[in-house]
Amino acid sequence: MQFISTSLIAIMAAAVAAVPTPNATEVSATAATQLIDLWVDKDFLGLKFTGSSTVNTCNNLSGGFQDSVSSGKAKAGFRCTVWVDNDCLGTGFSFNTSPGSNLFPSWINDQSSSWKCVTA
Repeated sequence: MQFISTSLIAIMAAAVAAVPTPNATEVSATAATQLIDLWVDKDFLGLKFTGSSTVNTCNNLSGGFQDSVSSGKAKAGFRCTVWVDNDCLGTGFSFNTSPGSNLFPSWINDQSSSWKCVTA
């Protein structure tokens, strides 16, 4: 009887040890992370929006930032896109961390409604 109990404990311990743990890439892909900075004025000036989300997830701008941003930067390691329509639809404009975009093109300046960032 003691042999069966000892064997059962050893098997259970081995099963727990065999469960894989997520690596850092998997965790960062599912955790909300600061991904984007947007400003209402050109040259990264004025009110600033910092967007946090999961990577590769579309987000709609809200409040005073929808249809009012003029410049932006992706956080390090990401490439971000802003779209003229909600739900990342319509025409989009993409930018990286450096140099970012100190002035969005006229067709999207003060017309951005949504954003999404992916790993660069």
